[in-house]
Amino acid sequence: MAEQSAKTDLGRLCPDPFLIVDEDTGEKYYGGSQSWFGRNSMTFAGCGIIAAANTVRALLCRYPGAYREARGNLKTLGNVILTKAEYIKVIESMYRRMFVAELPLLNLIYDKGNYKYGSRLLGCVPPSLGMNSESLVRGLLRYAENRGVLLHDVYLSAAYVEYRKGLEFIREGLDKNGALILLTSFNRHPVTLYRGNAWDISGGGYESEIKTHFSTITDIIEENGEPLIKLSTWGRAATVPYRVLHAAWQKRLAYVSALIYFVPKRSRALYRADMRKTALFTPISTLQSVLGRRFRS
Repeated sequence: MAEQSAKTDLGRLCPDPFLIVDEDTGEKYYGGSQSWFGRNSMTFAGCGIIAAANTVRALLCRYPGAYREARGNLKTLGNVILTKAEYIKVIESMYRRMFVAELPLLNLIYDKGNYKYGSRLLGCVPPSLGMNSESLVRGLLRYAENRGVLLHDVYLSAAYVEYRKGLEFIREGLDKNGALILLTSFNRHPVTLYRGNAWDISGGGYESEIKTHFSTITDIIEENGEPLIKLSTWGRAATVPYRVLHAAWQKRLAYVSALIYFVPKRSRALYRADMRKTALFTPISTLQSVLGRRFRS
């Protein structure tokens, strides 16, 4: 599947790749939410699946050739209008097929009990180890390949990244994919979440904080001469000033923080090389943390 310009076959492109509509209530969401999973353990560890689904939807909307070759649930993500029910079927399929490390017995306890995401017990004894960038990339490459689309991942370790390099990588990912996956490690950073229309950030917002979480970068907005990063998380729009995000990366606790985007590729050799290189993600990021600086550019 050859790479194609985002300007080709404009009639197939989604009006807004992050718009999801509840077919029963008419409510509109900005990307998916891990709260939609059917089990508590899935909700706890599902943020990586949501970020992957959001990012692949943006890619399928941008590349008509990839959409035409996609099969099954993957193709559903490229629907011009995507309903919440359709999206849930896709993410539950992705969760089953991509490796999410649930802990036996504990997951059953949480799924049977009334332990919701954010509860104190979940924070102390989690039902899952969740995903890291390696397991997410490998899982998504396999999932897409099994459904007709070969993807190539482009990965940047965010710890100690230079200001301009990180910003240029985000711009590149938005241009080539339409979205990027942002993995925030143990480095906390604030975000502003918005209560209005799913995609609208012009109304009032409230401050929250992100830690050990996957979200989706959807845009860069210039505000007072400074870049403002727009995100999709929990089905809503959020923003964080890039300088604040960058500052959070300049800490050892950011050691597995990462930016990732995908493009469609034909080469199976490149697919196999991508699968092999994911094994380096965690060792290199850990070494950077130990050294307190970037190990490689």
